[in-house]
Amino acid sequence: MNTMTVSGFRRNMAAAFNKAAEGENVMVRRGTQVFAIVPVSDDELTITPELQAKIDKARAEIKAGKCVTLKSHEDIDKYFDSL
Repeated sequence: MNTMTVSGFRRNMAAAFNKAAEGENVMVRRGTQVFAIVPVSDDELTITPELQAKIDKARAEIKAGKCVTLKSHEDIDKYFDSL
């Protein structure tokens, strides 16, 4: 695993992207936060017909009221307590 600071990432962006493309774990640390540099393929950015069908079904279920709506922390607590 390769971990670098933001300034190190700025200086070595090309190398970081090349390592990520080769499958190596590349992490960038900013303060207490850590971010992963990962390659994303075109098919991960595309909404397939199957995924669109699932989205459409979910939207129809929401419109029909077949969902749980939680608007506050209290709602969330009550919902999980009821399970």
